[in-house]
Amino acid sequence: MFAVTLSSLGEQARLIAVTYPAVSEPGALADGLAALMDHLAIEAAAVVGSSFAAWWSQYFALKYPRRVAALVIGNGFVEGKDLADNPLFDREQVSSISAQTLHGQWLERVRASPVTPLQQLQHHMLADRQSPASLMSRLLGVINALPCPPLTLPQRALTVLDCDDDPLIPLPVRERFRMQYPQARHVTLPSGGHYPHLLNSAAYEALLLEVLTRSTKGDSK
Repeated sequence: MFAVTLSSLGEQARLIAVTYPAVSEPGALADGLAALMDHLAIEAAAVVGSSFAAWWSQYFALKYPRRVAALVIGNGFVEGKDLADNPLFDREQVSSISAQTLHGQWLERVRASPVTPLQQLQHHMLADRQSPASLMSRLLGVINALPCPPLTLPQRALTVLDCDDDPLIPLPVRERFRMQYPQARHVTLPSGGHYPHLLNSAAYEALLLEVLTRSTKGDSK
């Protein structure tokens, strides 16, 4: 999704949008990202995570702090119970059906939604890109998420992003997420929903470019 929505950013900086495997354990995802950076000969990078990736990318910073020049985590949560009231993340329902059935339910829900750029992109991602196993692993990852232990990363190297109109992350959860990193830079966009990289891409890209500029100058180290 990032590769599609942030194409103009990719014209101004090296942008690597990863598609991670059907894994929900954050340590394994962190190890995979480190291995990818090794393969690409990248010593350190500005790491950006949104939603579920905002949660597990913290574990990358926890395990590999020297590889993180800056960390931007947006539209995130602290732990799975933060979203327990949302029926999309109902533990019993998700655990009681197969990955194929779950994927079919989500695809039908998207198809029944009004046609918008977000709906079209979500349909493309579900129908053509995301496997049932991948969707199931992400939902289980959210449901079973535990708070990330304290990071050794300087909090001035960390940006916490949220949106006033995020329909998935309630205001109390956004506030709790900010309090997890009280000395970090906190940015709230008035619009962008749960997908500011698509719904408010100009402001989102401007923020990422600013973070990249600061990190390359060493201001966040």
